[in-house]
Amino acid sequence: MKSIEELKAALGAATAKVNAHVATRLPLANRDDFEAACRGQIASLPEGGVLNAAGRKAWDIADFDFLEADCPSSVNPSLWRMGQLNKISGLFEVVDGVWQARACDYANMTIIRGESGWILVDPLMTAESAAAALKLLNDTLGTRPVSAVLVTHTHPDHFGGLKGVTGDNPVIYAPDEFMTYAASEGVLGGNHTSRRAIYQFGLTLEPSPEGVIDGGIGKTVAKGTRTFVEPTEFICETGEERVIDGVRIQFQMASGTEAPAEFTFYLPDHKVLCMAEVCTQTMHNILPPRGAQVRDALLWAQTIDEALLLFSAKTDVLINSHNWPVWGQENVMSYMAEQRDIYKYTHDQTLRLANLGHTPNEIAELIKEPDWLSEKFHARGYYGSLKFNARAVYQMYYGFFDGQPVNIDPLSPAQLGTRFVDAVGGADAALLVAQKAVESDDLQWAATVLNHMVFAGCASEDARRLLAEVYRHQGYREESGILRNSYLSGAKEVAEGITRLPMTGGRIEDLAATLSLTDWFNAFALRLNPERARGVDLTLNFNVDNAQAAVTVCRQVAFVREGHLASNAQASITISQAQLEALGGGKLSIEDAMKEGVIVEGDTAVVTRWLDLHDSFDFWFNIVTP
Repeated sequence: MKSIEELKAALGAATAKVNAHVATRLPLANRDDFEAACRGQIASLPEGGVLNAAGRKAWDIADFDFLEADCPSSVNPSLWRMGQLNKISGLFEVVDGVWQARACDYANMTIIRGESGWILVDPLMTAESAAAALKLLNDTLGTRPVSAVLVTHTHPDHFGGLKGVTGDNPVIYAPDEFMTYAASEGVLGGNHTSRRAIYQFGLTLEPSPEGVIDGGIGKTVAKGTRTFVEPTEFICETGEERVIDGVRIQFQMASGTEAPAEFTFYLPDHKVLCMAEVCTQTMHNILPPRGAQVRDALLWAQTIDEALLLFSAKTDVLINSHNWPVWGQENVMSYMAEQRDIYKYTHDQTLRLANLGHTPNEIAELIKEPDWLSEKFHARGYYGSLKFNARAVYQMYYGFFDGQPVNIDPLSPAQLGTRFVDAVGGADAALLVAQKAVESDDLQWAATVLNHMVFAGCASEDARRLLAEVYRHQGYREESGILRNSYLSGAKEVAEGITRLPMTGGRIEDLAATLSLTDWFNAFALRLNPERARGVDLTLNFNVDNAQAAVTVCRQVAFVREGHLASNAQASITISQAQLEALGGGKLSIEDAMKEGVIVEGDTAVVTRWLDLHDSFDFWFNIVTP
C-alpha cells in the first residue's frame, strides 16, 4: 500500500499530464480576446483595494497578480487564460457616452451619460464595491449625480450595491416581476443557496495557483455589505422604449433565460447592445451549482435569436453585464449566433439522448462538444459546463427521478456509505479500493469510495487526507472556474473543517424588508419544526405598517392569510416590518419589542410560544461531511 505522500506525487504527475494535453488541443496563443478586453481603457483601479464596513478587505484585483506568470500544472491552461482576461480591470470607454467599470466586483457596472447625470446599469454585489466604482467614474470623468439605475435581473451581484450609488435618490428600473423572483431566490431559498455559493465562488479559498483562479463571468464576489433599494419603474414588454434622462433605451424581455426576471436593452443613438447576462464570454449555467430554478435552454436560445434579429444589424458594439465587449457588427452577429447555438445544442442533444432511453448521468457521459467549440472560447465552459448543463436540461423536462425503480427511494448518504463499506470488507478494504483508483487516475471512483467512508463515519485521517487530495486534483483539471472552486472548497472542508467567515452570504435584510406579508410569513413558515408544533393550534393577528394578516399553526403547518384578521386570535400584534424582521431573526424578544413600541393585545405568552416553534438556520451547515 502506497503512502499518502506517494499518492499525492502520482496525482500531481497525472494532473500535469492532463493539463498539458489541454494546451495542445486549444488555440491558446490567440490574442484576439485580450485586444478586445483591453480596448478603451481610460483608468486603472486604484491600489489598495476596497475595505468593507468591518474594516476587512472587500475587494482587491491585485490579489490576482499571480496570473501574470505562466500557467502552472495546478491549473487547466484554458481556465488560466480566462483568468488573465477577467483580471483586465478599470474604467473603459465603450463608445462616446457609454463606459464600463470592470473587475470592480464579479459583474460589470455600465455607465451611460444622461442629460443631468449618470445612468448606472447593474451596481454590483456590495455597497462598498459599487461606491468605489462610482468614485472611479467621478474621479476620471468629473462628478455628476446618479440620475437613474437599471437593474437588468434578479441576481444580487447586479443589485446588492444599490445603497452605494443611490444617495441622489435616482429612479430605479427593473424587469417586470422582479420583486416576486428576487424575493423567492433571495429569501425563500436564501440560506441554502448562500451556503452553496460559498463553494461556487470559493469564498473561503485564497486567490492563488492552488486556489481561486476565476469565476468564469468574473473573478469572484466582493465580501461586503449587500443592500437593496426597491425599484420604482418596471419594464414589461419587448419593444418598450423609454427616454431616461434624455437617453433613448429600447428593451427586450429575457425573463426565464439566465434569470426568472430579466431584460436586455439597445441604445439606438449609441449603436450599443447590452445583452445583460443572457450572453457572456462563456457558456452559462442552465442550473448553477449554488442551486436555483432550472433555466429554459430552449427559451434562452430563442431569446438570443430574437435579439439577433432585432438589434444585431444596427449594433456596432455588444456589451454584457460580465466580461468584455464584442466589437464590430460582423463579430457581433457571429458571436450571438454561436451563443444561441450552444444552448440549443445542449437542449437538443440532451433530449435526443433522453429519448433514446438514457438517464442523466449517462447523458452527461455521452454528450460531446460540438466541433466548432474548440475554436470559440466565448462558448466554452468557464462558468457553466456541458455535462452539468445536460443534467439540468434533463431535470427541467423529467425531474430528479431517472425512471429506475432503485432510485424511487434511495438510501441516504450515511446509510449508503455504511452499507458500501461493509460490503467491501470494512474501512481498510475500502481505503485500499480508493488507493488503487488513485493509482489508476480514476479520480471520480476514488472520490466516490472515500466519500462513502466519510459518511459512514469510518474515514481515518489518511482517508480524509486522500479525499481532500482527490478533490484538489479534480479541481486542478477543471476548465470551469466555479466547478474548480467547488472541488477545492470541498477539499478544504474535508481536511480542515468549516471556516466561518463574516460578510460572505446569508439573508439580504434590505430585500427581506420589502417582502409582502404573505412572502414574509411563508419564508418564516419554512422554519416551523413539526416536532415542536405537534398538537399546537394557535392563531395570531398581525398589523404590520398598516397591512394585516392572520397566521395560524395547526396540523404542524403554518399558514398566512394576508388582508384578513381572525376572530378567534389568541393575540394581536401591531408591529413595523423592521421589528418583525428582527423578531423573526431572533435579534429581538417580544418583551424587548414591546419596550420599542410593539403592541400586543391578548396573550403575550402565545407570541413567545409561536416564535419558539421555529428553527434557527445555521448558515455554515455541513456539505462534504455528515
